[in-house]
Amino acid sequence: MAPMSSRERVLAAIRRQPVDHLPCVGFFNPLLPAQRQGYTWNFPWRPDATVAQQVAYQAEVLGIDPLVTIGVTATAPQGECPARVWHDGDVLHKSYATPAGELHAAVRSNELWPHGEDIPFFSDFNVGHFVEPWLQSGADLACWRCLQQPRALDEIVATARAQTADLFDLASELGLATMALAGMGLTGAMHLFGASELCLLTIEQPELVDAYLQAEHELNLLQIAALGELGVDIVRRNGFYETADFYSPATLQQFLKARLDAEARAVRQAGMVSAYTVHTGVMPVLDHLAGLELDSLMGIDPAVDGVDFDQVWERLAPTKALWTGPSSTYHIWQGPAATRQATRQMLDRYGPTGLILSQCVSSHSIMPWESTLAMVDEWRRSW
Repeated sequence: MAPMSSRERVLAAIRRQPVDHLPCVGFFNPLLPAQRQGYTWNFPWRPDATVAQQVAYQAEVLGIDPLVTIGVTATAPQGECPARVWHDGDVLHKSYATPAGELHAAVRSNELWPHGEDIPFFSDFNVGHFVEPWLQSGADLACWRCLQQPRALDEIVATARAQTADLFDLASELGLATMALAGMGLTGAMHLFGASELCLLTIEQPELVDAYLQAEHELNLLQIAALGELGVDIVRRNGFYETADFYSPATLQQFLKARLDAEARAVRQAGMVSAYTVHTGVMPVLDHLAGLELDSLMGIDPAVDGVDFDQVWERLAPTKALWTGPSSTYHIWQGPAATRQATRQMLDRYGPTGLILSQCVSSHSIMPWESTLAMVDEWRRSW
């Protein structure tokens, strides 16, 4: 085949079309400063490196197929919604005064809390620190919706175009694909309701969970429309916690399938392709995943106990591209030898059609950099 640009290669692979060689997309998590305490920074770029510097290193030095991430904000508060933060002993509180009432959360603030004097809406760290979650009732959801009011589409696009022009220029200069996040579903709901609380609510108050997911779904469709106007290539849904680690296949079908399919269709109609992050807990929900209209699945970990990746590939690969490779937890942490072996096994056994080599789900700044280099070296040897 004639040589392809990185963008052409990645998009063709997602569409399960022929490629000049199998793409390798790297994902790199710097971690928050609190997570890095006591560890060495091992990335070859500085912690304060710009996006352009990081992406250029990946494309020009490593020679892989990095993505340029585009951020778009589709919401704004309804009028003035002042926030207040205070401490009560070791408990950190935050509240918003909204037209629908007060929205409040509280977390245990200790050396493991990474967000300082803030309680964000969407953070994995909320779950382990909640004293009181953001959402517990329909009244709380009404307050949250006041803070997440949809903006006009033309306003979203104009603002995003001005804020992201340099990123699109970077992608064009290096021939790279662009990707944006749209939707977190039950992943985001867990950040707001808490983990065990949300699982129980799907049984005891399913109408509350459904109301949240519908509100978010409507915002997702608005964001997808904006991304299409901007010319983004890939739209990613964060389904990290939308698996059988927490829910039955029937529960996922009930709450997610229709919305996921509608969002996937909107992405495709706008000329983009979709990616859905799922990591663990996939074996009981292979039929559910196979039946979704999404173009690709990102981050299934082949090394987790109980995963039969031959079965995963057989069930999912006929209709979906898979972004997968060495496991962050089981291979990259262990060093270059384990990473090289896992990469070689993946390349020898699967693909080339429909496979995008990437870490599951990322290299972290405190992991051995030699592991990432081993993955890249084995990938390069394959073509």
